[in-house]
Amino acid sequence: MEILILIICCLLGLILGGCFKKPKPEPEPEPEDKWEDYYPAGWYKPLVDINAYKWQEREIDTDLWWEYENKLIEFMRIQGRDIFDALALARVLTIKINGQYYFKWTSDMETWQQEDYWATPPQFVIEKKGKGDCDEHSGLHCDYLYRLCKLWLVKWLEIYWKKRYWNSVSNSYQWKNLGHAITIFKETPESPWKCFSNQQFLGMTNGYQGIGEIVSKFCPKDDNHELIKVVARHPITGDLLWVIDKNHGGDELLLTIEQLKDRKEIV
Repeated sequence: MEILILIICCLLGLILGGCFKKPKPEPEPEPEDKWEDYYPAGWYKPLVDINAYKWQEREIDTDLWWEYENKLIEFMRIQGRDIFDALALARVLTIKINGQYYFKWTSDMETWQQEDYWATPPQFVIEKKGKGDCDEHSGLHCDYLYRLCKLWLVKWLEIYWKKRYWNSVSNSYQWKNLGHAITIFKETPESPWKCFSNQQFLGMTNGYQGIGEIVSKFCPKDDNHELIKVVARHPITGDLLWVIDKNHGGDELLLTIEQLKDRKEIV
């Protein structure tokens, strides 16, 4: 009898314990097709990801994340939206509180006292109240579009390039290294690529057929710009997906819209 009572008590403990556990978030959506099917030509994956340490781990099942999601919902309601979609995100990013834009580009030195820090979306939205650079904006885009909207395919993209400029002090042309983080996405396997940036929303109407068209908006193919590399990451884990540099992918990545039109006409 004592053994039977002990077994019943253990079962009740397991059942009651399970009832009061906080529910885990739904598993992240993954495209039914392979991610590689949507990689650009000439991609490769380095053995070492030198920027992996910058990606802050996403602990989604926390009070801070619930506060962050509720803040987004609040912003959506203010803007007259009640569903998670790309249009709602565009409106959230342009929301004004007391006449001032909530989301404002701010350097990492000012917000984090570091030269480069990739904050999590809750850190960006709640702790820093919408102040952050392109990394923070892209992190918010990725989480919103991939985890909350559950769009087909979302990628974090880093673009690194050089720009030639005239230095009046040295009286000569010099090169300056530049970088930018953006979010690219496909709503369905057949839909074109679209892009969110803290600077602008690209292709939100018609979209683009290739990633190169988006990259060329930031690094045009001319004598004053030179692409260094493009890096793609998983939108939630930050895992490196692919890299293309000037020796991989060639001109295909940097074709402008006009050049693509000319190529199509030739074909």
